[in-house]
Amino acid sequence: MCPLDFEWGELKYVNELKYLGVHLVAAKCYKTSVTHLKVKFYRVFNCTYSRSKAANSEMITGQLLKAYCLPLLLYASEAILLSKSQLQDLNNCINRSVYKIFGDTGAEAVKDVRNFIALDDVAVLVERRTVRFVRPNRLIDSNSYRKLFLYVRPSFCNF
Repeated sequence: MCPLDFEWGELKYVNELKYLGVHLVAAKCYKTSVTHLKVKFYRVFNCTYSRSKAANSEMITGQLLKAYCLPLLLYASEAILLSKSQLQDLNNCINRSVYKIFGDTGAEAVKDVRNFIALDDVAVLVERRTVRFVRPNRLIDSNSYRKLFLYVRPSFCNF
């Protein structure tokens, strides 16, 4: 596409725009990207994992994962709508890191370890963050916050 020329400069077409740390994607309906969150998560996880090997404790590394890496993965998740595939992508990031820490081979073993260290599914974590985000504002009660997001979500977008 050709850029639009104005007297103050030219306006270029871009596929993705970063605004307040959230990457908005050019599409027919509201869409965000989570690839930057995954990159930041893996960068911090790999650094933390390599430094915590000296402690020789999987539990310490698991707590560091929850304290330092998880907030990067869930950045702004309470304010944006994530699709099921995006939630699954974020969940896979956590599963891979748990696999790397504990060395488990099966999906059931990773699920058991996540339950043991109280590392819930990403959809549950996002829902908790959304409730904490909406509830203090007293805009709506905690039981009807989903109705707000269902009302805001465009009906022609598939989530």
